[in-house]
Amino acid sequence: MTEPSVAPDRPASPEPPETWLDLGLYVVGGLGVFMLVSLLIAVVVRRLGGQPSLGASVAIYVANFLCLGGATLGLGVWRRKFTWTQLGLARPAWRWYWPLLAVVITLGLLPLRVLVGALVQWLAGGNLAGLQNRMDVFIPNGQFSWLAFGVTLLGAGVLAPLSEELYFRGLIHRALRPRLRFWLRVLVSTSIFALAHFDTAGVVASSFIIGAVNAMTYEWSESLWLPVFTHMFNNSLAVVLVYVALWVTPLLQHAGAG
Repeated sequence: MTEPSVAPDRPASPEPPETWLDLGLYVVGGLGVFMLVSLLIAVVVRRLGGQPSLGASVAIYVANFLCLGGATLGLGVWRRKFTWTQLGLARPAWRWYWPLLAVVITLGLLPLRVLVGALVQWLAGGNLAGLQNRMDVFIPNGQFSWLAFGVTLLGAGVLAPLSEELYFRGLIHRALRPRLRFWLRVLVSTSIFALAHFDTAGVVASSFIIGAVNAMTYEWSESLWLPVFTHMFNNSLAVVLVYVALWVTPLLQHAGAG
């Protein structure tokens, strides 16, 4: 069985080849460190009263960016395991239509992700308690405010997608290219990405879909920009929808009471 024509393997890198030990270092030094820092932030929040705050949300966004994006820079580029060109961020990797294509991909996947996520969540028992932690970060004060909206749009809609694509696609998936066949490396890297979003079973399933598509478009385009834009538009759309709902709900309640 031949590999898909959309995913030709690149020529061998002139840098020292990455080993499985390097891959383990990427996982522990990036995702592992971020999970540890997130746990420490949660402990500090509990000690300060346990109430979600805008400061805690900012801390999570900064930790995400520094731990995941920093792992790509520090463990990859600075160690000369690959270059910015091989990562897919160099200028020739840019195409003017990537943002438009990202919008099409996101909107096209939305019905499938909602359906699969809801089905998996129902099969898992329908418990959505795990979403509370994500909502505490998205809506730190529990109600609409322009400051919280701006911070969340920047943190969850821009910074997190950039750092996560640098890490999950640029660092993890790219390191698997010489070792695994196309569909297997897509499965492995996407599984790591999906399990990192372990709020609920439905979120994991929905994340797996967009992660797999981003891994495939990364190989097809040989550019990290397309998955970055897709991830950014997806997250920004979610933030906008959540805050629109927060803004409209009190108005509807007031109108109903009147």
